[in-house]
Amino acid sequence: MYLQIFKNRGKEYVRIVESFRDPVTKKPKIRVIQNFGNKEKLLAENPNALQELQKKVEQLNAEKAQQTGLALTRRLEDFLDTKAFSPTKEGAPVQNYGYEIYQMIWDELKLDSFFQYRQRKNTKFQFQTKIPIALMTFSRLLFPESKLSTFEGKGRFAREFPCELEQMYRSLSFLAQQKNHLEEHLNRQISKKLNRNLAVAFYDVTTYYFESVLADDLKKFGYSKDNKVNQVQVVMGLLIDDQGIPVGYDLFPGNTSDFRTLEPVLLRMKEQYGIQKIILVADRGLNSKGNLLFLKSLGFEYIMSFKIRSGSKKAKEMVLDESGYTYTSPEFKWKKCEFQSFVRTDGKTHGLNDHLLITWSSKRAQKDRKDRERIIEKSKKLVESKSQLKAELKKGGKKYVQFTLLEDDHISFNEKQAEIDEQFDGYYAIQYSDPALSPEKVLEASHGLWKIEESFRVLESNFEARPIFVWTEESIKGHFVICYLALVIQRLLESLLHTKGMDYSTERIQDAIRSATITKVHLDGKEIFIKNKSDEVFSDILKAFGIEDIPAYGVKDKRTKTYLHTKK
Repeated sequence: MYLQIFKNRGKEYVRIVESFRDPVTKKPKIRVIQNFGNKEKLLAENPNALQELQKKVEQLNAEKAQQTGLALTRRLEDFLDTKAFSPTKEGAPVQNYGYEIYQMIWDELKLDSFFQYRQRKNTKFQFQTKIPIALMTFSRLLFPESKLSTFEGKGRFAREFPCELEQMYRSLSFLAQQKNHLEEHLNRQISKKLNRNLAVAFYDVTTYYFESVLADDLKKFGYSKDNKVNQVQVVMGLLIDDQGIPVGYDLFPGNTSDFRTLEPVLLRMKEQYGIQKIILVADRGLNSKGNLLFLKSLGFEYIMSFKIRSGSKKAKEMVLDESGYTYTSPEFKWKKCEFQSFVRTDGKTHGLNDHLLITWSSKRAQKDRKDRERIIEKSKKLVESKSQLKAELKKGGKKYVQFTLLEDDHISFNEKQAEIDEQFDGYYAIQYSDPALSPEKVLEASHGLWKIEESFRVLESNFEARPIFVWTEESIKGHFVICYLALVIQRLLESLLHTKGMDYSTERIQDAIRSATITKVHLDGKEIFIKNKSDEVFSDILKAFGIEDIPAYGVKDKRTKTYLHTKK
């Protein structure tokens, strides 16, 4: 019920009305609960009339909700008292039906058909691989756990996953073999749905560790981005589009440097998808002359963060030279410079004719100063303690520790290097190859790097992609295919919601979908569900896709075997 003010022949009138759905036409209508007449006369008699009527409406709604609740309670009490109801000692199960939102994306991507086709073509499996793969994917999205816990917890979903634990592990090997085919299929389906544009793509690298110290061809010790220096790991290179949806990825042995991942990933992407033109955006960890030359050889352009402090003398002079800077405010300035560098390979010297976009901001200067002061403090402590220095040699913090050959001054604090670094506080540089790009476009693309950093965070935190608890190479690769598939589904859902004006975070969407649960009970041989209260965001997601939420209680649709249905 709500208070309505409507016009009739130029005058305003007040009434309380209630919305309802016509049982015959199924169209929404309103019924009048009470009329209060002319608004002007009403206010003349009582200036607070509208506020008081609004309170009356709220009271009527509260009383109606209470009556509805009592009626439902009585029906449930009658139901639970009946002899036909025989609850087990464990109680009635609570199951998630919100996963059907992910199932909707799964169906849109035609994944059942893909797995059925690849299974018939490449295996002799007698079980349906799509079942354990769907279970592992939906579990990774909502309840990320080990494969054993995923299998034991499959009853959390309001659908059956008729599979065995052994079939889950066999499906991981199957996925490892189908990884490239799956990438192609997903990119084809996404391109149809979103008119995907790969003119700008983002690439980065991260590491995933194992709770193990046993190395092999894939699991190796290397530089860990999780600071797990005593555990083996694998390296992942991930490419995403400008909407944050993954295009593809590759796994590398755990001791592979970031530099060496770029070439094989992009070479495969070019051959597999026939990409002719792309602007690759990457962080400074991938900015090597060899990588830049390779990108040029493919016909690609690049936008790369540039390491100023370890750059050439010429680059540093460009940064500190005040001429050419444009001040947009006292807190920010920028300039564009031509920047030539040379790389020698295969006995030949190649020139790279690029540009540097150099920026300075007071906010970044404050951050750089705090970061440097923290390193200086740690370096001074290391100088004072040789034993601590030995323990910290592999961890960093020794940037300003100076080693000399003199016996009386073997370790000292490098004051000169700290002073040099201080000059560059607040400066940030971007190296790019396409001269047609405006500074605004370069900055916009560079700022988009957060999308791939966010993708790694989602994989590691939301989907708990590490630590990894499978050990064979095929199972490890299959595990990452599941993680990749889950990320594609999640990002595609977020993209579709964005087009409908909804920009919820990954966490918010996951929480909302997890909140959509039912309690199942049995009566006279029938399985009855009772809907539990769900998150308001879940209601928003349903509305965005034109889906009706399930009723307060009922039975599962035997024809569609689902709970949620698109509005007709």
